[in-house]
Amino acid sequence: MVVELLGSEQQAKIFSALADPVRLRFVRELVAHGERSGTAIADKLGISLALLCHHSRILVDSGVVAKRKDGQTAYFNANRDVLKHCMKSLLA
Repeated sequence: MVVELLGSEQQAKIFSALADPVRLRFVRELVAHGERSGTAIADKLGISLALLCHHSRILVDSGVVAKRKDGQTAYFNANRDVLKHCMKSLLA
């Protein structure tokens, strides 16, 4: 998914995903602290797991966040390459 410069469609999808304050805080939490469980993120953001699921789906679909499952627990991590390449494409 990551290329040297992202196309306008992909950039728009990423910026749309980051346009929500909760999702932006979600990504900032991951950038600051690395991989976190869904429960830990929901607790930190003060939101329900159902709302976390909604926001995480948008972030994962945009490529900004990666998700992995370990049993019943979902873990999330910021995709720094996508974030970096998106900004690079914007400034190019």
